[in-house]
Amino acid sequence: MKGDFRFPVEAGHILQFARAIGDPNPVYRDAAHARHAGFADVLAPPTFVQAADHLDPAYTRRPDLGSEGVLGASGQHDALLHVSQHFAYRRHPAAGETLLVRRRTPRRWTTTGRRGGHLEFVELVTDYVDETGVAAVTTTWTDVRSERGHRALSVAPESAPEIEPEPERKHDTEFGGAVVVRDLTRTQIVMYVGASGDYHPLHHDDDYAHRAGYPGVFAPGMLTMAMSARAVTDIVGDGVLEAVGGRLTRQVWPGDTLRVRVEPAGEEGRDFGVITVNQHGATVFDGNARTAEVHP
Repeated sequence: MKGDFRFPVEAGHILQFARAIGDPNPVYRDAAHARHAGFADVLAPPTFVQAADHLDPAYTRRPDLGSEGVLGASGQHDALLHVSQHFAYRRHPAAGETLLVRRRTPRRWTTTGRRGGHLEFVELVTDYVDETGVAAVTTTWTDVRSERGHRALSVAPESAPEIEPEPERKHDTEFGGAVVVRDLTRTQIVMYVGASGDYHPLHHDDDYAHRAGYPGVFAPGMLTMAMSARAVTDIVGDGVLEAVGGRLTRQVWPGDTLRVRVEPAGEEGRDFGVITVNQHGATVFDGNARTAEVHP
């Protein structure tokens, strides 16, 4: 298919990605540990395949140096807002293999927003195909464009008092779940930008963000989801997810503390609800996960 490209899954890139999402799991870092756990080599974190964007020759958020890149001729930022993301797994990739990345034709539709005006949705499905010709992972990325622009769909940082969980009971739902980042730094955001390949200036250039009407840079939605998925694998284990996904409901800003609540859903023992909140108790990710086997 025209536009397909190859994505080598490399141990060094996996390590860089794991560091950027703050996940110390040795299965992402130590080949001997990964093999002892039953994997061919260092395992890729659940959302790692997004880093294939580095190899996509047509990726618009990686501007050529000296060009206008994502700014476009008008100097304005892209009006699309990432609102949901889903991953489906036949298996989880590991270092040493090469995946063929296939972007399907985007699907588009429009609706009327609750506050009036048209909302245009764009859904992009991508298959990450292994050497057997089977899609090891399939992702579905959904963006929305508002007539009023990206800024109108954004949620500014909160000013309410912080609600701190007790670290020693981080998995107790009474205290809001597992802390996956405390006082998010711009450095971690930039580490994720570099690891994932999402170089949109709203995530690393304060001057650009101010000109676009924001109080400053904010985290890519996929960093929020990657940290949320980390909380899931901490509970259900490595390489057992069949699916994970959900809605990105608010932006995450430097200084935010995020905690994730993962709770059983349904009667099969394979489904989980995943809710990520900031230090003000506001939900920033509302999702779900499913395992390929029953979790005790």
